[in-house]
Amino acid sequence: MCTNFLLGVPAVPASSNTVQYLSARCMELTGTLASNLYRVPAQQQFPLFSNRSHSWTGTYGFVGIADPQSMPEFACFVDGINEVGLSCAALWLPGTQYPSAHGGAHDALEFSDLGAWAMSQFSSVADLLLALPNVEIVGPPSTAKTYLPLHFIVTDSSGASVVIEFIDGATNIYPPDYDNGATSDGVLTNAPPYDWQRTNLASYDHLRVEGNGTSTSAKAGPPVGSGLLGLPGDIMSASRFVKAATFRKGFHLLPSDGAGWLPTAPKAGATDSSQTVVNVAMQMVQMIQATPYGTALIKAKPPSIHPTVGDWTMWQVVRDHSNFAYYFSSAFNSSLQMVDLTTVDFGGGSVKPKELKSIPIMPGSSTWYTDVSSGFA
Repeated sequence: MCTNFLLGVPAVPASSNTVQYLSARCMELTGTLASNLYRVPAQQQFPLFSNRSHSWTGTYGFVGIADPQSMPEFACFVDGINEVGLSCAALWLPGTQYPSAHGGAHDALEFSDLGAWAMSQFSSVADLLLALPNVEIVGPPSTAKTYLPLHFIVTDSSGASVVIEFIDGATNIYPPDYDNGATSDGVLTNAPPYDWQRTNLASYDHLRVEGNGTSTSAKAGPPVGSGLLGLPGDIMSASRFVKAATFRKGFHLLPSDGAGWLPTAPKAGATDSSQTVVNVAMQMVQMIQATPYGTALIKAKPPSIHPTVGDWTMWQVVRDHSNFAYYFSSAFNSSLQMVDLTTVDFGGGSVKPKELKSIPIMPGSSTWYTDVSSGFA
């Protein structure tokens, strides 16, 4: 289970970017998945490992999350962002069926290389869409060891997004103009497929994030949040899609110049739009997903009488497409970590996979709390 969404807010203090675009997602799986954030240089040679993908040389450097345990023989970047603000996220889509045979009319691209292909070569969704017809994305059958049922969302620094899925052996592409710009919210969860989720969302069009009162109102009236009456509260994919699409609406109703709300009031402690919205995005993705460790269990299988831990939120990220930064935290280390891509050296040319430098996300390597006991001294 995974959830992705996009926020567009005014950049405060004002900068050359009038709108700051940030996207966020979380990763849920069963078991424990080791995850490292890799630095992939510009001019990297792909694919990293021999498969059906055509060969190419990357133009842009990027940071991407992959499993270090499988990296020696299978590279699949499930999330990341490149040095010019284009990201690619892979989310779980049960029922995915990839095109299985390469017909030869176009360059073949293994599904596991889609993230690296997008982030290493493109600065915009528009350019990626021009290149997609020239490749044939292929993948193994569901019985194969390397099969992962994934769909993808790519977002650039202009806030444009495209969703790519593989249903019944066909590639389905949902570009920025799909359904009157539906992909502009950057919302993606899991099954059913994307077009079903957009249709289902229409059933919740009555939901409103604005109301008539607050918790400090002295007069009796509609309770706070009454406009959200009927908002799904469970962790099912369809419910998370509705929650993500609904909660993000509030930012588009506030003053477009940030007046009165960005940054927050001085006593709240935020100093600019980045501090405000990155932290809000982290809170939103946790609230929308809401699957702490041990809260979604798998029924006991005889002879055992005890259930086991099922899906849980392992890590969450925020991607700043405007300022080229990548934030992350993990389930048992909520201390926010940041990579400033403008300070990362993506030079040096192509390297072997085992030489790619990385930062551990899970398990985390940094201190998981700050001891402030001395503050009473």
